[in-house]
Amino acid sequence: MDEAGVSKAVFIQTSTFYGHYSYIMDSARHYSEWATGVVTLSPDDPQHVGVLEDAVTNYSVRGLRGISDQNGEIATPNVRRLWTKARDLGITVNCMVMDDLERLYEIELMARQLDDLNIVMHHCFMLNTIRKTEETLQALERLSKLPNINAKLTSGTHGSARVYPHEDMHAPLKRLIEAFTPQRCVWGSNFPNALWSKGTTYAQNLSLFTDEIGLSQSDQDAILGTTAERLWCS
Repeated sequence: MDEAGVSKAVFIQTSTFYGHYSYIMDSARHYSEWATGVVTLSPDDPQHVGVLEDAVTNYSVRGLRGISDQNGEIATPNVRRLWTKARDLGITVNCMVMDDLERLYEIELMARQLDDLNIVMHHCFMLNTIRKTEETLQALERLSKLPNINAKLTSGTHGSARVYPHEDMHAPLKRLIEAFTPQRCVWGSNFPNALWSKGTTYAQNLSLFTDEIGLSQSDQDAILGTTAERLWCS
């Protein structure tokens, strides 16, 4: 971060390795001067509603990574219980459903029912240039019509079939930015980049947005700063 000129971070729980909540909570609290956390919890565990409140109150957590329930669904009472708690706590939900486009209408329903909850499409249905590209873009454009849904732009590296500067992802990224507007788009670093970014470094992932895809300075300011501050620092 220091080398790339990045001053603040949002830590996202890597649930595929760390499971639920404790590691991210401790890290966010320890580095609370410059970082906040997004915690992964199970919608099927009713005790995790209390864990979320504790995380927000005592551990510098400002977001919930909203995953599907044990049946792979989003618009269910268990998921709604946890997302409603996030709404009541005034934090953001990062909706993480991988590339499951069948969840589109459920996400849309949840966003309408909880219209005062900020929702971020985490990895944007894993948008890529190899499979389901147009279908994925159309689903995201549909969601962009709901004002409380935002886009996390991490696909520039992990969705590309080419090495940096990932020219094949420039047009899809700009199409997302046009749909959601820069004020509802946020950069994602894909850190640790050696694992997730196909050889693209942290600094290169940032310069994709500062130097490569042709964004204005005001668009960069929103995508690389003010949108994240609105979602996770308010």
